[in-house]
Amino acid sequence: MSYTFSWGFKIPFGQISARVDRYAYTNNLAKSSPATKLLFGLSVLIISVTSQSPILTFFVFLMNSTLLLTYAKIPVNFYWKMLIYPLATALLSCIIIALFFGYGEPITQIVTPWFTWTIFNNGVTMAAMTFLRVSGALSCLYFLVLTTSITDMLITLRKFHVPLILIEMSLLIYRYIFLLLEIASQMNTAQEMRLGDTNWINKIKSTALLAGNLFIRTLEQGERTFTAMSARGYDGEIRTLDDLPNPQPWLIIGILFFDILLILASVFTTTGWSLAA
Repeated sequence: MSYTFSWGFKIPFGQISARVDRYAYTNNLAKSSPATKLLFGLSVLIISVTSQSPILTFFVFLMNSTLLLTYAKIPVNFYWKMLIYPLATALLSCIIIALFFGYGEPITQIVTPWFTWTIFNNGVTMAAMTFLRVSGALSCLYFLVLTTSITDMLITLRKFHVPLILIEMSLLIYRYIFLLLEIASQMNTAQEMRLGDTNWINKIKSTALLAGNLFIRTLEQGERTFTAMSARGYDGEIRTLDDLPNPQPWLIIGILFFDILLILASVFTTTGWSLAA
């Protein structure tokens, strides 16, 4: 089980996790204050998701992609490979929205003896807006993930007095998402080596066995992890070394000013888009 791209290159899930962590620790923005990056990423994410302007959401996607590729020096190929599958899934969903949802003025109608299929202008607009929102939000999340390590994020959230149980659960969930995917990849490889995918019946049986065994392995891995943490003095709190740089006030003010400009741009471009529509 791995990412397979059109040019035949495969990245196992374990390697994806390792490369994400490596870029998070070694990119050109890694030494910047995590609080500054969190404020920027989350504020722009909220503005992009709540905005009704397609121009603004597309601008957010371009801006974050430029920051990642130009300033953080994330490789273009890796960033593209991280984008392609989520965007392809979003595109498929948006095509369904455009074809089967909407109301108001129809674009076209297909009449058959059994039903009338209507494609609405509102549905196409909704689908386009949804895809742009997903693109903008995805770029914001990748900006945070690829420029800030998960440990730095959680230390910063602890300073903001986020409940410890949420922080520790987030850390464990992040770690075990990739771990379980890697285990599933190994089990899938073992099934393929034993000709478990020769036909559709065998594939269905192999998938069912993989899902059942993965659930059991999940419980076993959770028990082993808790035992290992308890043996190392775990008392209900995961402690990490806090030596993060402090945010610079002028950057915080600049981000807030930039957010205000984005909100104003969203209002004006949304008005213009509505009038044009």
